[in-house]
Amino acid sequence: MVISKLWANEFDYRRNVLKAVLLVIIFAGCIFVVSNWQAGFKVYAGIELGLVILSIGILTIHQKTPNLTLWSSVFLVALYSVILIGIYSISFNSTLYTWLYIIPVLSYLLLGIKLGSWFTIVYLGAGIGVLIFAHLLKNPDINPIAVVNIALCLTAIWVLSYTYESKRTAMVERLQQMAAIDPLTGLNNRLHLNSVFEMLCQSIPQDQQSVSMLLLDLDHFKKVNDQYGHDVGDEVLVKVSRLINEMRRRNDWAFRFGGEEFCLLIPNTNEAQTQQVAERLRQAVEKDITIDDFTLNITVSIGVARWPLDGNNLAQIYKAADARLYQAKEQGRNRIIRT
Repeated sequence: MVISKLWANEFDYRRNVLKAVLLVIIFAGCIFVVSNWQAGFKVYAGIELGLVILSIGILTIHQKTPNLTLWSSVFLVALYSVILIGIYSISFNSTLYTWLYIIPVLSYLLLGIKLGSWFTIVYLGAGIGVLIFAHLLKNPDINPIAVVNIALCLTAIWVLSYTYESKRTAMVERLQQMAAIDPLTGLNNRLHLNSVFEMLCQSIPQDQQSVSMLLLDLDHFKKVNDQYGHDVGDEVLVKVSRLINEMRRRNDWAFRFGGEEFCLLIPNTNEAQTQQVAERLRQAVEKDITIDDFTLNITVSIGVARWPLDGNNLAQIYKAADARLYQAKEQGRNRIIRT
């Protein structure tokens, strides 16, 4: 899975929310442990102490764990279970049921829309069920309208929480798309390159490590814009991007860097295979392109570099590929330089 900087910020957001909730539960839990122990509810105080200890443990690992959703789920299961046990065990007059109101809020903040909805449905349903069977049916003094009001209030909080999280998630996804996709060609843009490169390097088995970078630059593209206009130039870029997208393999990644420069990341290929891919691209672009009754002869120069042969990081690989692209331009264009 490729995680861009924006999604990394999203995970940081959830980590910070989890940290704040853990601190509140630890503080409140310590108070309730002492209070319930002194009130004679020693079993329940012991259960709350277990929740506090679990919260402290998750707090110590939440910043570094890659399994943030898993640990958030574990914490919420424990927290909601303690709430349900308390509602079942203690008098209705204790108003412990008010803790049900945090279920939709925490579920969506920590788990997102899909998983958060499941947690909300399960635990709110269980909470209302406990209120009805443990209190309303056994205590005739409780006015049924009280449980109805609780249910309506929970529904309102649920709807508000869902609306907020769905809108926030949609906005994050839109920003993610804007940050990762070139609006003209639909290819990935340069901002996404670092995340993809790191993902490819980490996902390849050590004995098969290779990622090839192809830097492509359209030859004399400025003349196209000057002679035919930028609208025709944009159509050329779109058609070239389609060629690149159609010819890449399923595991290859195509980028537009801006202007007339493109990039292709190709994992798990040897030098001969990389050369074949580059040559097919060069030949595909070299064919005449017809736009608005204009027939244009477009060619492309390509510089090739390979990780880890030409460098240990993205900056070194890009520098090598860019230098070879420059050589291809200097040597007459419409050619590939890979060494």
